[in-house]
Amino acid sequence: MEDWKMIKNIIKIEIFIILILAIINPAFSQEDKVVKSALETFKRNVRLPPGSEISFLEKKESPIPDFYAVKFLIILPDKEMPVIVYVDKIGEKVILGNLFIKGENVTMKEAGPPKPKKIDMGLLDMEKSPFVGNKGAKVVIVEFSNFQCPYCMDSWSRLVELMKRYPQDFKYIFKHFPFQSQGKTFELSELAAAAQEIGNEAFWVIHDFFFTKEGQETIARLEKEALKQRVEQLLKGKGYDITNFQFALETGKAKNKVLEDISLARRFRFTSTPTKVVNGDIIVGLTPDSTLERYLNK
Repeated sequence: MEDWKMIKNIIKIEIFIILILAIINPAFSQEDKVVKSALETFKRNVRLPPGSEISFLEKKESPIPDFYAVKFLIILPDKEMPVIVYVDKIGEKVILGNLFIKGENVTMKEAGPPKPKKIDMGLLDMEKSPFVGNKGAKVVIVEFSNFQCPYCMDSWSRLVELMKRYPQDFKYIFKHFPFQSQGKTFELSELAAAAQEIGNEAFWVIHDFFFTKEGQETIARLEKEALKQRVEQLLKGKGYDITNFQFALETGKAKNKVLEDISLARRFRFTSTPTKVVNGDIIVGLTPDSTLERYLNK
């Protein structure tokens, strides 16, 4: 009974403290309403990529009378983008978009520019993955890709031409990202990873075949076992002993290699292919040659 009395007294004291805070700062709960209104309206009207996050930064008086400027940070897979939402002081009216005063975009000025996300290249386990190009190249590209992604195929064909023009300046590293740990896209990555167990060059034989018109037609036409036989035929045709290839498939070594790459992509919140990491900068989607060439002068 004494314990229960003590608990009730503690509850009364806590309620009393909350009431005092509300009297001292009557805007406390109202401020929460303003930020909540801004956040809910933004989420409802702006479509963000999967894996994006939003964090509240600050709330302050805005140039619009009786409105606050609420600042959020949108964390996207490849960049961090500040945004400002205008909310009236009772949290009922919300304005999305840019505010111009005398021709100046004050919203953009207050928010600041987006910042590219950086990754420590040492965290990408590059030594475990197949590569082409100069080992000591100035520009290192790690690309998360898969063999049923037409944009990945396009990205690779562009990179081939770029590396022909700059044979000493680029190093390209391939990472598997078939999204799911099952299905044909995963099986293709598994076959390529098994070929890597023969050697780096054996991997590129299979990679380059998959990213051709004939390879894509073969992928569409054949099922798992027939695809495996076709890959074995290609490797034997190049003079490779396929013992290590078969062992990697039978023991799950190739599967685990692909799962490691998927786990790495998810760790950095990558959600699409192709996604590149270029000297630490994240670039999502197809990349113009001019963008990659800029790294030669940095």
